[in-house]
Amino acid sequence: MQRYFPPTGTPAPTQPPVPALGQIAVTFGFRPDGTPDGSYASVPAGAGSVYVATKLTGLSVGQKVHAIVTDAWGNEVAKPEVVIDPGAADRWLALPVPLPAELAPGEYGVFIFADDHPLGSLAFGVTGVGTSAQLLPEMPANPQARNTVPPPGAAPAAEQPTPADGQEAPTVAPSG
Repeated sequence: MQRYFPPTGTPAPTQPPVPALGQIAVTFGFRPDGTPDGSYASVPAGAGSVYVATKLTGLSVGQKVHAIVTDAWGNEVAKPEVVIDPGAADRWLALPVPLPAELAPGEYGVFIFADDHPLGSLAFGVTGVGTSAQLLPEMPANPQARNTVPPPGAAPAAEQPTPADGQEAPTVAPSG
């Protein structure tokens, strides 16, 4: 019989489903409930760090979510990554992006991936050192009273920098 039928193979491991992207925002901090404290159209170079906040649904433990931040010419500027830990399947993630003073003013893009599957993107601007950030009108907040509370339960990943002001870089925020 074996010469007519090949042996039964071992099935490949089941891959987790790709999460769905709800929202993306560029923000300086998070509210106590884990949501972004404002969404900015532009941020100034030299401001320390901003966070790419992404609202994802259908996350699975162990999935890798990363962002690729590029300038207008496609040059990679940053690539923050988060590995999903046990917690809510629907939540905000915080991906820290450094804003050094030498970052050139102009248009930038951020592209979000889960396990190398593209989920979405967002365009934003970087302005010169010492300029003000421009808040988008659909998520109003007081930019003068920046909230520096990290998302609940957040801690910096080993490879991710912490901002100069001592605030821990959030990695994962549970949904509220």
